[in-house]
Amino acid sequence: MENKKNFNWTMLVLVVLLVVVAFLAGAFWTKSKKLDQGTTQTKSNEQPTAQPTRPILESTIGRFSLTKDEVCQEDNKPSIYYFGYSGCPHCKWDYPIMQAVAKKFPTQIIFHDNMDKLDKLTDEDSKIMTKYQDIHGGAVPFLAFGCKYLRVGSGENPQESDGGKAVEDKNLTAIICKLTNNQPEKACASVKDLVDQIK
Repeated sequence: MENKKNFNWTMLVLVVLLVVVAFLAGAFWTKSKKLDQGTTQTKSNEQPTAQPTRPILESTIGRFSLTKDEVCQEDNKPSIYYFGYSGCPHCKWDYPIMQAVAKKFPTQIIFHDNMDKLDKLTDEDSKIMTKYQDIHGGAVPFLAFGCKYLRVGSGENPQESDGGKAVEDKNLTAIICKLTNNQPEKACASVKDLVDQIK
């Protein structure tokens, strides 16, 4: 008789626990669905806030997007910005290519190399990150070529034998050549067909 009472209490406690767990799981699921749909619970006198949307930009080669901004320059040279950090595998892949490409334009561009400097950006570099916050959303690598061509992410392509390194080199070179009016000729001659495709 005593065992039967203990069994009944144990069953009752288990049933109550299961009901509570099911209720909490349902509440969590409902809240996560609302968040996925871009809505949140608000107080009765507040309006729901819309999820931020990234502007739609026209795209060009190398998954770069074209802005309507004027080309940003320093000393009449286009400013090339690279933002990344070594803990990011895509940055680690892309950064050496970016460095090699920048060296092809020793006097034609101003290269803002912000690898592993995200927490100590200059005022100018910080302005660029802030200006295009809606585009990159804090993601890296982020490339801003002359404030005209922007890209979030690397040019990796696992379908290419070298992971896309040769294509990435050509795309980055071509976009910079577009900004420098195909100078220096030594760097730009081999990518002229790509430069012609850039809007």
